Amino acid sequence: MPVGSSDRGVGLWAGQVMFGFDNSNEYIDWWHDVLPGSQENFDHEGRMVSGIFTPNLTVGLSNYINISFSQTIGFRHLIWDGNQSSVHHRTEGTSKSRFNAIGGLLGDHKVMIRYLVSNAGKGSGSRFFLGGGFSLPSKNTLISDPFFLTDKNKMEEHRHFSMSDGCYKLIGETQFYLKRKLNPVFVGGAFLVQAPLEENKYGYRSSTLYDLSLTAITNEHGFLKRSLNFNLGLMHTTHGYWNGIAAPNSRATVVTFGAGVLRNTDFGVVTVGLLKPVFVYGGFSGTDGEVDSRVDAWRLNVGFRRLFDYVIPWLDPLKNL
Repeated sequence: MPVGSSDRGVGLWAGQVMFGFDNSNEYIDWWHDVLPGSQENFDHEGRMVSGIFTPNLTVGLSNYINISFSQTIGFRHLIWDGNQSSVHHRTEGTSKSRFNAIGGLLGDHKVMIRYLVSNAGKGSGSRFFLGGGFSLPSKNTLISDPFFLTDKNKMEEHRHFSMSDGCYKLIGETQFYLKRKLNPVFVGGAFLVQAPLEENKYGYRSSTLYDLSLTAITNEHGFLKRSLNFNLGLMHTTHGYWNGIAAPNSRATVVTFGAGVLRNTDFGVVTVGLLKPVFVYGGFSGTDGEVDSRVDAWRLNVGFRRLFDYVIPWLDPLKNL
């Protein structure tokens, strides 16, 4: 099971049911120099802490078609470390509303349908899946431009982050994994594209996301009694737009290195991984190379999945045999 992706790398037979969850806990330490035209002649610095919990449920509709449902729940909290008050930042979180943001715990809901081109089940062999789906936004989003791109003279205290970007999106996905007897016993990856259908009712059109994730899992080590899990991710987001104007902090390229452990238990499969995102282009600060900046981020992921013994009767092809 890839760290942070409990519903990937496994295909279900008709009638099978699998429950999983992913928990992502991220810490970001950021700083940037004075922003041109910001009306604030001092550095901005702070820390962003987030805890995201994403339960998912997968059902085998047939031996070739799986459907998955997931719901994001969590919080993002900014700790302002600046010496002066700023209209852009202050210590606050996504659970509370502000004049330009609706607060709450719910993020986006996603539905994915996957076609299992090849599926070796629990045995050795390949798993090649093609998937498509959509993402439904929650109401907990920004409701006005936080950059005041059309009129900086009307700038007042506001928030830059939320649990959802408020946009409906289409998702395309390809997965290929290979289970074998030699180390690493499980290798492969997934490529995902997520694109907004249109701008939301508040005038924001989110970035298009391109996400490549590669995974290698070793056999269980004797002294650890755990498998080792290694991850390499490459993510790129295009510009998002507020009322047709490019948002300064939306375009970025991030490489993520990760390692962790995986344990098969009587209750299910558990993974714990530590990941290090490195911003190749763009950054959390939103400066896009205009000024000096620094971003240091770490992420701790915990994942779980359980394939139930129960088979849905009306989907079970063997029920009449």
